[in-house]
Amino acid sequence: MISGQEIDTIQYVLEETDEEIVFHRPSTPYQALRLLPRNATPSQQDSIVQLYCKPVIVCPSDRPDTLKLPGLEGARYNLDDVPQYKDGFFTGNEYLHTELKVTFPGIAGDAIPYRLRNDIFITSTLLICFFAALFIITRFLHVLLIQLKNFFYNRDRNETILLNRDSEMKTQTYVNLLTSFLVAIMFLHYTSYAMPDVFNRVSPYKLLLLNTCICFAFLLTKFIGYQITNWTFFSQQNKGQWNNIYNLLTLIKAISYFLLTLVIVYFDLPIHVSIWILSFLIFTFILLLSFKAKQIFFNYNLALIHLFLYLCTLEIIPLLALGWVLVEANMYTLVFI
Repeated sequence: MISGQEIDTIQYVLEETDEEIVFHRPSTPYQALRLLPRNATPSQQDSIVQLYCKPVIVCPSDRPDTLKLPGLEGARYNLDDVPQYKDGFFTGNEYLHTELKVTFPGIAGDAIPYRLRNDIFITSTLLICFFAALFIITRFLHVLLIQLKNFFYNRDRNETILLNRDSEMKTQTYVNLLTSFLVAIMFLHYTSYAMPDVFNRVSPYKLLLLNTCICFAFLLTKFIGYQITNWTFFSQQNKGQWNNIYNLLTLIKAISYFLLTLVIVYFDLPIHVSIWILSFLIFTFILLLSFKAKQIFFNYNLALIHLFLYLCTLEIIPLLALGWVLVEANMYTLVFI
């Protein structure tokens, strides 16, 4: 800080000349700083500016001092008392409609578009499914080989009972869960192309969980329908043969779905090609199922009508219903956003 004695010394130095020098009070910060030597410290510069230069409001405004400007000492206002000025540039314009609420849904905020192959959760789950399916195949390999060997003709009663006892796969629930998860991934791939609004606005994990639950419920319901129908109309021996064949075809279908899912996720298989391949796999599965149903259950004359009704009721119509439910359920998720 600069004291009054230092200021007097500065004035004395200015007056100590041959000619009479009149000291003029500085009116600007620049003039005040000219009174100090070049090596003056910042605190000295600040002090001399505060000493000579006082803020003066030439034309004080009658508006409330909401910014607490210097010079209006003691001016304190409550924000509730400050008038609100709502007039804008477009006030009174005939094209301005403030009553309309316009919102834009926007797009996904990821810098890089979402891809299934970049999702570590899907990759980890596919690896777990691969090792689990490999464990099932190696554990029941001898049963699967016998079933494949005798697939195109009926086995005798003793072999059927042996296979029923050895191939009592308690992991059938896991096979259905694996199939549900693979179908859910393939349908998520279909959703990204056919329903981009749903894919961009809903979390893919929510869609994946929803589709998996729907597919698992579908397979469980179909399994119960098979058990009730076979228990009502067919013998115990025929039911044992059918269960062995159906479990074998279900496992083969799950493996084929797994291979197709790998190609879709990691090789960007086009959607139309994916649909054709999936349709071919489903058609092959139904064709083999029809062959074994005809061989086990409907080996009498004029049994094609019963076979058609059997497969339509338990395979074709539920499959079409599954596709409709998946589409409607994914569209319905937009309501909860």
